[in-house]
Amino acid sequence: FAEFIEQILRPNPRLIARSSHQYIWDMIRWQGVEESASDHTPSRYKLFSEDLFGIDEELERLADYFRAASAGSEVGRRLLLLLGPPAGGKSSIVILLKRGLEEYSNTDDGAVYAIQGCPVHESPLHLVPYTLRPKFRETYGVETTGELCPLCRSRLEEGRANLNAADAGRKTEGIAGDFMKMPVERIFISEASRMGIGTYAPHDPTTADIADLVGSVDLSKVAEYGDEGDPRAWSWSGAVFAASRGMLEMIEILKVKREFLYLLLTLTQEKNVK
Repeated sequence: FAEFIEQILRPNPRLIARSSHQYIWDMIRWQGVEESASDHTPSRYKLFSEDLFGIDEELERLADYFRAASAGSEVGRRLLLLLGPPAGGKSSIVILLKRGLEEYSNTDDGAVYAIQGCPVHESPLHLVPYTLRPKFRETYGVETTGELCPLCRSRLEEGRANLNAADAGRKTEGIAGDFMKMPVERIFISEASRMGIGTYAPHDPTTADIADLVGSVDLSKVAEYGDEGDPRAWSWSGAVFAASRGMLEMIEILKVKREFLYLLLTLTQEKNVK
């Protein structure tokens, strides 16, 4: 993390501290925008212009959503719902956004970094303790939001325990409780690899399980760690975790069970999974 701050963050902190909305909006503009000649004519976005026709006004509203959300408005706390008849272009829009994210993440401008081994591939900036974040903001000019996932927090605390054990003459290894030593890696958004893109397809309402979104306890690991509450005993296989840092596609969202919508409400309002 110390090397990441000096070599990656310092040259361009804004690119590193982007939210998902900011990242998608930058990707859309990176693909190319043909500005309208008048207020009555929508702009043309190259990401969509070669595949979608006759829905320029709808695409302009879509762009307005990402533009406003990337600016930090309350729009960013709402779901983006694509509603319309079959063959209206809804699925095509989502596919183009996903392919655009995959392509953009392979460029220098779209580079994404994460804590190595994190199941939600979270931003390395989450490692900065809350007490140091005001100073961090003054130094680099970026706001740090969000907190470490339970698994990464456990890794740090385990390192601190090992560090304390060193007083008794034992050897410590790895990060030793020092967040500056936490390993960081570059990741590439990929739907096939469940990296930055998650998809939830509808099931029979009577059998749909919310574990498809947020995972569940891995019983095979409970015996090893001795506690269902241990983050290492959790199966981080849900679509929400795969979608972290990117986008989550919910197909036929209006047909899911109510508890699914409660989860999404918490997710959008608090940017967190309970």
